[in-house]
Amino acid sequence: MFPKLKKDNLDVTQRKNYRPISNFSFLSKLLESAVQKRLQSFLDQTGGLPKQQSAYRRWHSTETALLRINNDLLQAADRGKVSALCMLDLSAAFDSVDHELLRRRLVFRFGFTGDVLEWIKSYLTNRTFTVIYRAHKSSKVELECSVPQRLVSGPLLFILYTAELADIAVKWNVNFHS
Repeated sequence: MFPKLKKDNLDVTQRKNYRPISNFSFLSKLLESAVQKRLQSFLDQTGGLPKQQSAYRRWHSTETALLRINNDLLQAADRGKVSALCMLDLSAAFDSVDHELLRRRLVFRFGFTGDVLEWIKSYLTNRTFTVIYRAHKSSKVELECSVPQRLVSGPLLFILYTAELADIAVKWNVNFHS
C-alpha cells in the first residue's frame, strides 16, 4: 500500500504528515471483528458509551447525529436562545491516543479486566510503521501512541478514550453531540 497524507495541504517531504496504514492479515481482521462485537455488546449492556455519541450505538448513525443537532438548534432558536455550532475535525487526534491513559480509562471507567484488557494492550503495543515514497524507504518507527483508524476497533477505542469529554460537557451544561 502507498502511504496517505493526513491532509492534502501537508508537506509531502515530512514523514510525520503521513497516516500509518495497517496491513493486517484476513485472519487478524476476522479476530478483531469478533472482539469488537463482544466489546460492543458489553458497552451496550452496561450503557458505557456517552449518550451524546451516535457512532457505534444501535439505531444511531451520522443521519441521527445530524437530525439531533438540527433539532437542538431549532429548539434553541424557538426559545430565543443564541447558539454557536462548533465542529471539530478529529482525524489527526487518533494519532495522539496515549496507550497507558487509554488502559487506565478502560479499567476504571468501563470495567475492562483480564483477557480483554490484555488483548487491547497487545493490539496497541509493538506496532511500527515505515513510509515508502517512490524509491525511498524510511526507517522503522515504533508507534508509542495512536489507535488504528482503518480497523474496526480503532474508532471505538478512540470514543472510549475521549468519553470523559462528554462528562465535562454535561457537568458544565454544554449541549453537544458526537
